[in-house]
Amino acid sequence: MSHTHLGSCHCGTIQLAFATQLELTEISPRQCGCDFCLKHPANWFADPKGTLRLTSATTPLRYRFGTKTADFVLCPDCGVLVAATCTIDGAAYGIVNLNCLDGRTDWPEPDALSDFDGEGTGDRLARRTRNWMPVETEMPS
Repeated sequence: MSHTHLGSCHCGTIQLAFATQLELTEISPRQCGCDFCLKHPANWFADPKGTLRLTSATTPLRYRFGTKTADFVLCPDCGVLVAATCTIDGAAYGIVNLNCLDGRTDWPEPDALSDFDGEGTGDRLARRTRNWMPVETEMPS
């Protein structure tokens, strides 16, 4: 059975729908140890068999850093970090900040912060292709 979990940024400007076969109790987030993610505490998750849909009538803020291979999507009004997206070989992939889901639960603490320092661009894109989920966006560029 598929579950669609809805959510948004704090002010509701960016809406999200995360579809997965997983129950919320089966979802285990990861936390990234990079400086950007540590300053925007996020509980990241992607289900490669699921989908993510982001919608907004307003152009979101998109921030790129490091290898500049992903867009970190932030609300231009409230500043909440909602998701990260990237395009690889014409396909769009994404990862969701679980803190933006309505009715979110107390997520289990990750065993350790994820550390991707030193990961080459090719390896990074291959990891995202394997682990991130398809994403659709309906937002102005």
